[in-house]
Amino acid sequence: MIAVLALGAGCLGGIALGAAGSAPSATAPLVAATATKSRAEVKQPRPDDTQLPDPAEPKPRYVKLPDFTGQNAAVAKEWFADRGWDEWDDIKLGSQDRYDTFVVLPENWTVTKQSHRPGTRVKVGTTIVLTCTKQ
Repeated sequence: MIAVLALGAGCLGGIALGAAGSAPSATAPLVAATATKSRAEVKQPRPDDTQLPDPAEPKPRYVKLPDFTGQNAAVAKEWFADRGWDEWDDIKLGSQDRYDTFVVLPENWTVTKQSHRPGTRVKVGTTIVLTCTKQ
């Protein structure tokens, strides 16, 4: 074991000595000259020099919600995901059943209530809660 460690240390030391003792390449002066320039010497474009208009903030997108009551929970979840909702953070599925308390496979559940009324205009990304039943 000690011999393996000594061999590894010797190889690494030889590589370091070989790199330090090698002749400088033709690109070394270019790298050194470039690295020594200060930031003040390098002309950086400033935002007011670009003559571009200020970027407009995107307007929030609103969607009119349908009535999901009686729909399959997986279909409802897919509807939201297709319109820009994050399916893991923005869409919450809850159970109203006494014994089946976690919605694991939305395909097996039916929506009974939704957190926002049907017909309401909701901003994309708003948290939506769909209450479901497995029965």
